[in-house]
Amino acid sequence: MPFQGILGEGSTIEGKLEANGNFRILGKITGDILEADGGIGILVIDKSAHIQGNIYWANLIIVGTVDGNIFASGSVEIYPSAIIRGDIQCKQLNIHPEAKVNGRLNCFDPDQKLADNLQTVSINTNQSFV
Repeated sequence: MPFQGILGEGSTIEGKLEANGNFRILGKITGDILEADGGIGILVIDKSAHIQGNIYWANLIIVGTVDGNIFASGSVEIYPSAIIRGDIQCKQLNIHPEAKVNGRLNCFDPDQKLADNLQTVSINTNQSFV
C-alpha cells in the first residue's frame, strides 16, 4: 500500500497531526490525530509507535500502542502486539488473539444515528431459572 506520509521511528510530534490518505506512524505522537473530512485512508500505527491522544481516521491498522480513544468511520484491525488503553468506536472491528484492549467497544453503522444502533433488552427478574 502506498503511503502519502510517514512519521519515522525515533521521530516525535507534540501537538495535533492532521493528514489525509494512507499514513504510517513508527514514532511517537502526543496529541490528537485527524484525517481530513470525508477521508477514506488507512492509518497504520506500527509496532514501534506510541500514540498519546485521540485518533479520528477512516480505517486503522494498529500494531503499536495507543493511549486514547479511537473513532473510525470504517474498520479497525488490532494486531497481537498492539496495546490500546481507550474506547474504540468503528463500523467494523477485528481484534487478533494476544492483542490487549482496555476500553469500551462500540461497533455501529456510522450512516445511522447512534440512537438507532442501540437495542433495549428486557429482563424479567421475577422469573426462576431453576
